[in-house]
Amino acid sequence: MKKRMSIAIALLTALAMIMTMSISVFAGSISSNDAALKTALKNAKLKKSAVKRIEVEFDDEDGVYEVEFTKKSNGKKFDYEIAAGTGSIIKKSVDHKYKRNSSHKKIGKKAARKKVAKSSGISYKIISKGTCRYEYDDGEGTYEIRFSKGGRSYEYDVLAPNGKIIGYEWKVTGN
Repeated sequence: MKKRMSIAIALLTALAMIMTMSISVFAGSISSNDAALKTALKNAKLKKSAVKRIEVEFDDEDGVYEVEFTKKSNGKKFDYEIAAGTGSIIKKSVDHKYKRNSSHKKIGKKAARKKVAKSSGISYKIISKGTCRYEYDDGEGTYEIRFSKGGRSYEYDVLAPNGKIIGYEWKVTGN
């Protein structure tokens, strides 16, 4: 009787350990378009009712969910890539809706970098180590600011006349 009880306890303990390991392995993974959308909406701090034009696709070749949606109130477009295996966001891109400005005025590279620092919460010192390039394309002057921090690469687009951030993107670089 004691021998059977010991075997039963050993089996239950082994089963509990196996279940615990399975839960920890799969806890971060996502397995549906709905789960990927929830992850992206949570990151954007939005509810599903606040967005339109929702598209979610699974790229089985890369094991990545591609999630796109637009905020109803201001037309801001969000694009995400979310790893199915871990549920982590590996790329985020945000494009703001704005009126074009054909002015040749410039706030300057330093001021553009300071706008990015304020918006991103990343220190100006780190941002200033990256690149800042002025472009005048199709009647629009913008600064393209690129930098890296903490295993991510960032790219911001800033309107040259007024310093308004019109788009940004970050992605995991694997560093």
